[in-house]
Amino acid sequence: MSDEGIKYQAVVDLGERNNSHTLLHELAVSGGQPRLSMLEVGCSSGYLGASLVARGHTVVGVEPDPDAAAEATRVLSSVWTGGLDDYLDANPDVRFDVLIFGDVLEHMVDPAAALQRALRHMAPGGSVVVSLPNMAHGSVRAMLLAGRFDYEDRGILDRTHLRFFTREGIAHLLADTGLALEKLYQVGQPIDVVGREYGMGLQQELITAVELLDDAGTRHAFQYVFLAKPSEAGRTALLARNLAVPSEATVPLPHVRGAGSWKQKVQVWVFRELLKRISARRFRAE
Repeated sequence: MSDEGIKYQAVVDLGERNNSHTLLHELAVSGGQPRLSMLEVGCSSGYLGASLVARGHTVVGVEPDPDAAAEATRVLSSVWTGGLDDYLDANPDVRFDVLIFGDVLEHMVDPAAALQRALRHMAPGGSVVVSLPNMAHGSVRAMLLAGRFDYEDRGILDRTHLRFFTREGIAHLLADTGLALEKLYQVGQPIDVVGREYGMGLQQELITAVELLDDAGTRHAFQYVFLAKPSEAGRTALLARNLAVPSEATVPLPHVRGAGSWKQKVQVWVFRELLKRISARRFRAE
């Protein structure tokens, strides 16, 4: 069977760390234990799980698309064709050391409920590894500044995405499900590169505005990839902990061209001061 009709396909290059698949693999095996039992939800054709099977781990895939599931049976330990709930209903006693949700939760109506359901099938000492697109990437910000929110076939605005997440939203999601964030990576992609690759039609001046107004550097975080573990802490404490975990970039974040020059720094300062003054007049008390 050809995999040409399978939408989500990738080649896993474990030497390329600015990639969600590589980081998911790394986090899944970060404990160093051999022969782990893993559940990959939304395994597609099994390209990620195959890299883990090759290291001696057992990977069970769950995949609703029949064509993708058929391909996955060739490389994974076993595959369930259907949804997560159906699989867990049919296998109530199954337990896993690692639960993998690679770019899956954003496609679900209730991601928190899916996580909570899966967590009941986690073995003691187990972990969850997840990748999610960052809705606050600069490409989306620039599009919104133009008054647009256009779905695409792929990317952050994939038309099959039902839920959207930011760095803070991830912290809330994990706190809601009793999970403590242990490690957090960000896959970095420049705004203009993402705009071209996904045909977003971004205006150059709006890309520049986003770049100049973002001090935190989150504009380049295309995806977040993280590991979390169950915690007995209350939600408030968990949220504070999850928000405090730093996001680690696997490659240096690109700088705005010319941003290091004194002339550019003066221009940025003037731009921001002008915005402040306009805002002060705009919102001046009557």
